[in-house]
Amino acid sequence: MSLWLQAATKALQAGEYEHLRVDILPHAPIRIPGCLLRELEFAERRCRDKAKDQLFPIRFLWLMEANEQRMFGLSPLGRSLHHPEKLLELWERASADVQYRRESEAAGFRFDFTEKAVKLDVGWIYIGERFVEDFLEVETTLGVELLFPNPPASEGRPAFQEFKQRKAGGESPAEPGAAVDGNARRR
Repeated sequence: MSLWLQAATKALQAGEYEHLRVDILPHAPIRIPGCLLRELEFAERRCRDKAKDQLFPIRFLWLMEANEQRMFGLSPLGRSLHHPEKLLELWERASADVQYRRESEAAGFRFDFTEKAVKLDVGWIYIGERFVEDFLEVETTLGVELLFPNPPASEGRPAFQEFKQRKAGGESPAEPGAAVDGNARRR
């Protein structure tokens, strides 16, 4: 796992998104959710100039944090930095409220409404069409519910609880079959 993780991290830092998607992800020692592929495809389109348009790979970081929580009990946000509910709230508010968008842009944020992404100081974060579903796909793929810090309470709190409750009676919001099995051989 550590050699694969080192190669994946190096490719992300170098902006080698296609190399990561094509050459590294298929050899992952764990199942990789399909949403990571969409995130990398976004990066290939939008983040061509690494110096000014770096990807902040939120889905990849969720995957790493879910694995760390599952294996070691570590809380998320150590790497992903931004709570997923707050990111979605920022995106939805900027999409609907022109004044808020202008204030956010004046504060240094950029929005790409064609690609559905927001650029923060850490880089471009791909929101896309399925942000919540992508988050749940990461959880489903690793079989863990990410528990985010929830001060002053000592126990963590899951993200997107309302969405999960709405989906509880119906079909699964994340499709585990869409995951890429890094150990599977290509045909």
